[in-house]
Amino acid sequence: MLTEPEIVDKLYEYAEQFKISYMNKEWDRAKFLYFRAHTVAVFLEMPEDKLSELFGNRPYKEEWEPLEPGLFPEDMVERASWECVRIHKTFDELHLRPKDKYGYAYVEDWRDLGGGVVQIRLEDMKT
Repeated sequence: MLTEPEIVDKLYEYAEQFKISYMNKEWDRAKFLYFRAHTVAVFLEMPEDKLSELFGNRPYKEEWEPLEPGLFPEDMVERASWECVRIHKTFDELHLRPKDKYGYAYVEDWRDLGGGVVQIRLEDMKT
């Protein structure tokens, strides 16, 4: 099990892996590296200066402060996210599509009602 400093080091590794995945046009991998790093950083309650270093200072800056990019550049994160939408690799796609190799994490019995609405039969779901 990793200690908190080891986890923080891992987040910085994720930033490098994100850039490599982005340059290789592995959009889904890049997006999920960002999402995982952001989720873990918030869970660890990292101080604002570290969050700014990783993700940029937009949410933490005062109006008079200049905008500074982080190790996960905002424009790259946004492009990776849009590319995931374009190639149908969003969280909705992953969780609402039956994929046997992923086991219980995916809904097996659902029906698309159109307009982004799905019907799920809970009594038939495996747990």
